[in-house]
Amino acid sequence: MNKRLVAVAGGAVLLLVAGYWGFSVQAGKKAEKQLEDWAYDVELDDKLHWQSVSASPFGGRVSIHGIELDTGRNQPAVRVAELIVSDVLDDDERSRIRLQLKGIEADDSAYADLRGIGALAGSDVRRAMHGFEPALNSGLLTLKPSDLELFVDIDDRAGTLESELSLNLPELFETRISYKLSNQRGLNKQLSRLQDDLADADNLYQVLGLFEAAGQALQRAEIDQVTVAFKDLGMTRRSIALQQRYNTPLDPTAGSADEQRERYFERHVDEMVKNCEREELGRSLEDACELMGDLLRGDAQGLELSLRPDKVRLFDLGKINNERSAKRLVERLNPKISSL
Repeated sequence: MNKRLVAVAGGAVLLLVAGYWGFSVQAGKKAEKQLEDWAYDVELDDKLHWQSVSASPFGGRVSIHGIELDTGRNQPAVRVAELIVSDVLDDDERSRIRLQLKGIEADDSAYADLRGIGALAGSDVRRAMHGFEPALNSGLLTLKPSDLELFVDIDDRAGTLESELSLNLPELFETRISYKLSNQRGLNKQLSRLQDDLADADNLYQVLGLFEAAGQALQRAEIDQVTVAFKDLGMTRRSIALQQRYNTPLDPTAGSADEQRERYFERHVDEMVKNCEREELGRSLEDACELMGDLLRGDAQGLELSLRPDKVRLFDLGKINNERSAKRLVERLNPKISSL
């Protein structure tokens, strides 16, 4: 009797697994067809390639494996090991999506616009290098595959726009930026109409006019909250070592070269902290400059800045025209900074 029960139970499990697999295959084929149609519509069908597509049979999650974007060079400009699309909702009142890109690899030209972020090396070194500057300035000649996640939720009923972006660069840093805007009723419908209007636009002036109208709507938005976090994964420590080794003027009569390098770098950081404290933002954010100094010395693993504004619109950010208005805006933004 027990053997029969085991056999029946085992058979039921096999049927469930087979059924799930079959539904997954069908869902994956449907998702791949939609992807092919999208690539054709945006004229990327001859540039965008992938190895396979899988999907949950119950909807809500699609995985695209082995993505390559070809721009005519000898090698693909961008490779992505896996793209996961989930939390998808698209109707008249609300649009929501989460994109997870795992194992991103790009050629040097793809990082050209990111040069200058957090550079600690000297200007001569920066001019001589042509890759991703944070990597080069911390002693990395190549980047390991990185991960990126983007979440967007536009809700007309609540009148909100929420978004979060996180980026992980192994052996360099990881960062996360999230924000929530309110007073945005009708934004989802407006953006949907914008897509159709852009498709029907006859000239550049019409396109610019459409973007200007959308920008005006966003300017009325109120900032509910903003969080920006940065966590060091080795970039600062290696950058400090390179800064001390190559940017320190040494005096052969002044003793140990290593001690000279440490003293010179410490003075350099102290001066940066003092300059920060003289600025209005530095005076308004308690301990901000000191925390920045700790990060530059390698004593802090990371920083997090949070804003919980008191009735601040995006439009207000462009109204700063003197030190007094800047101070008042900072107070209303209610910024807090802490170490990680």
